[in-house]
Amino acid sequence: MLLFLILTYFLLLQLGMIDPLFQNKFYLNNEGWNITGYKNSAAIFMPYSLDGLMSNFIVGKDDVINVDSKNKDDRNLWFFSKHLPANFSLANASALSFTMTSLVGDFTNLNNPNSSASAFVKLFNNVSNEYIVFPVINLIQQYDGKIKEFYIPLINQIWVNGTNNMPTAYDDFKRILKNISRIDILGDWTRGNETIGLDNVKIE
Repeated sequence: MLLFLILTYFLLLQLGMIDPLFQNKFYLNNEGWNITGYKNSAAIFMPYSLDGLMSNFIVGKDDVINVDSKNKDDRNLWFFSKHLPANFSLANASALSFTMTSLVGDFTNLNNPNSSASAFVKLFNNVSNEYIVFPVINLIQQYDGKIKEFYIPLINQIWVNGTNNMPTAYDDFKRILKNISRIDILGDWTRGNETIGLDNVKIE
C-alpha cells in the first residue's frame, strides 16, 4: 500500500497535478538568480530556445581564470545562486531537478572533482549557519557539457556536511532542510573559460 501511494505521488508530480514546492522556469527574466564565487552579478536572461529542451533560461560565464599553479584547477569556483523566501522548508521535499548545458567550455579539461571545494549543489540553512553539499564527484562521469536534466534526490545518504565534508545523519539532514535560505548550483566546471546555461529549477 505504501509503495502504491509513493508511486501515485510521483506520477501526479510528473503529470503536473501537484504543485512543486519551488520552481523557476525563467519565462520573462532571471527570477532573482545571481552569479556568486569569483564575482557577484545578476545571472543573464536568455530568451531563446535550444533544441526544444531549454527555452528561456539563464546564463553565467567565466571571464577571469584564477588557476592553482600546482594542479591548474580554478581556485575561485562560481555558482548560480538564489536566495529563497524566509522560513522556506524543504524538510518534506523529495528531490531537486534542473536542466543545464554548456554554451562555451572544454569539458575534456575539468576541475578536479575530488577537491574538497567541489560541490555541485549547496543548500544553506540561515538559522544554524550550516549547509549541505551534493558533491560533484557523484556525477562527474555523467556530464559532458551537453543539455542534460539533473535529478538529485533529497536523501541524506548522498549529501555531506559542507563544513567538514562528512556524511550527514538523517536527523541533522532534516533539521538543516527545515530552514533553507539559499541554493547554489555549480557553473564552474572546467579549468578554462566557460558559459553555462540553467533552466527549469524545481524542488518537489
